[in-house]
Amino acid sequence: MSKFVSPSHITAEKGVIAFAKYCVDHSPVILWREETKHDYGVDGEIEITEITKAGKIEATSKVMKVQLKSTKMKSYIAKETCSSFEFLANRNDMKYWENHSLPVILVVYFENEKVLYAKKIEKGQVLKNRKTHRILFDKQKDLLTGKPNIAEVTGQEFISRINYGKGENLHFNFFEVSLPPLIYKYQSKFTDPHDIFRVIKEHDLYPTPEFSLESNNLYYLDRLERYNKTLRENILESLDVTKIKMEEFVKSGQVARNTVVRIVNKYLRSQLRHKQIYFDKHFKRYYFAKVNDHPRESKVRENAVTDVYRKEVSKGKSGRKDARMVVSKYTYYESTSFYKHLAFEVHFEWIEGKLYVIIDPKYLYTEDGSVPLFDKKRITKLTNRLKQSERNTQFLNHIYFLRNFISRGHLELFYENQKNKLQILGFETIRAPFSIVESRSASQIKEIENTGQTTLFDEI
Repeated sequence: MSKFVSPSHITAEKGVIAFAKYCVDHSPVILWREETKHDYGVDGEIEITEITKAGKIEATSKVMKVQLKSTKMKSYIAKETCSSFEFLANRNDMKYWENHSLPVILVVYFENEKVLYAKKIEKGQVLKNRKTHRILFDKQKDLLTGKPNIAEVTGQEFISRINYGKGENLHFNFFEVSLPPLIYKYQSKFTDPHDIFRVIKEHDLYPTPEFSLESNNLYYLDRLERYNKTLRENILESLDVTKIKMEEFVKSGQVARNTVVRIVNKYLRSQLRHKQIYFDKHFKRYYFAKVNDHPRESKVRENAVTDVYRKEVSKGKSGRKDARMVVSKYTYYESTSFYKHLAFEVHFEWIEGKLYVIIDPKYLYTEDGSVPLFDKKRITKLTNRLKQSERNTQFLNHIYFLRNFISRGHLELFYENQKNKLQILGFETIRAPFSIVESRSASQIKEIENTGQTTLFDEI
């Protein structure tokens, strides 16, 4: 079937081009950023620039939000005269513009006349029981085309996104790994770790401590003397052990640091497995496994059904308990279905001699709750639809949820005694001497923070 481009789409594109040209021709240039994913009442933002003493153009971080409306047949335009016209705005748009934390200007483009008008959205214009509101434009005063200064036309100064009068906490999605004071080195009979696993399986030597094998050097965080004698006899050349201070070991080079990371990662994977969070080798991420054969609850919508197979309770950033869907099945038109799993990637970084684990929130989509979807286009479409609504607040809440679900305190991966233990510590947070102005309104931010299930996990 043929695909057609509507006249309204063409008109809208002409308006964007006209406004973009105005911004480029502005002196100094205005940076225009169009919303490419979605808009909730604004089409983009503009940032003013300034000329430095060296003659270079410098971005200032001073911004306004822009709602751009283009018309050819003067739709949503009323009472037009040679000197003025009224723009008909719906109540929801007006409320959104008024409540925005940044200034919002309404730009109207008349295609036939090829002219732009701009007007600042004033506070207090929303009237009760009025579905449509009229915004009066003065064709001379509010004319943007040909005017050299947009701030003079709109009567609105640009607002800096950086607020140096108020500090805020910066949260990081990485956690320090507290390493034990010693690492133990033995001489192994083998140079391939699969041979050691074979011995462990043949003699049923579980549980055994996690290890890393470099050549025939076998490294542990625990002493093998505490484990089955058969294990030692079958994998070690001798019972001699070298005790190495962890601090000195990690300073010896990248090979040593990689050895430590491998052991830590194995303990972490084991800990997560107990929580029924498994590792997918293809996508290299952990995911919440489907643990029930039948859904715990179902939500029926028009032509779609959501079956919730797993919910977990944890505390978010606010400290409140938060029950979230972590495994759900989505069925459309009784034919197309997939499972969505809450997932995350784990990375390790050495910073100034300390080891940190980084948690990166992700998703995993499967065909039946275990076999991953491999259709890249479909996965991208599903993921983008969720991430379009993801902001810093949701991301941080996601991290808190994962961290507190795994362990509310320090996450102990290995424990021999109070001195010899391996654990992951709490959040890294620093106080910044500035804050960044939130692009959403205060009411929207409050709504997000008060939502038990953030938009990261909302219905598709």
